[in-house]
Order: sequence, then structure tokens, then C-alpha cells
Amino acid sequence: MVLTMRNGTCYPALRPVSLRVPDRVEDALAECAHGESPPDIALMQLLVVSPTEEAGVRALGTAIWDALENRETHKAERLGTMYALWEAARRIVHAALR
Repeated sequence: MVLTMRNGTCYPALRPVSLRVPDRVEDALAECAHGESPPDIALMQLLVVSPTEEAGVRALGTAIWDALENRETHKAERLGTMYALWEAARRIVHAALR
């Protein structure tokens, strides 16, 4: 299937994407930590299921701390990537709102 824009440009139509939304914040974090979902998708899932921004960032910080305490470096790195993405997105939004 091809989409044709008003200006005559043709683009291939993208297939719909179905992403599962976990039931709990902890599920999104565990899936990322275990390599079952990439950090960017896990961050999106975390934001969807978190009741507030503060609760989400607190859960992410706790998960990173727990992984570091348990010397689970790979898990801490994956969760740290989620945090870096979170902070980059926040900076972009805050800069846009100034």
C-alpha cells in the first residue's frame, strides 16, 4: 500500500504497531532490565502506567539503585539509558516552554 500526499509525493504506508502496555510500573522496569524491551519502549510504557511523573522517576531511580546494589551492572546500564532518555526529553520540553 502506498500513501500519496497532496503534493503528489508517494510514501509507503506503515503497518500499525501494537505495543503491549504493562499493568504496573515495576513490569516496565523489569522488562527493560532483563532485555525484554528496549529502553525507549520501556520508558514510553513507564510513562503510560505511572500515576505521576514523580512516581515514575522515583520507581526508575529505585530500580537503578537496586541493580547497582546487587552488582547487576547490565541491568543498571539499561535502566540508566531509560533515565538518560527521560532527562533528554524533559530538557527538550522545558526548553520549548520557555
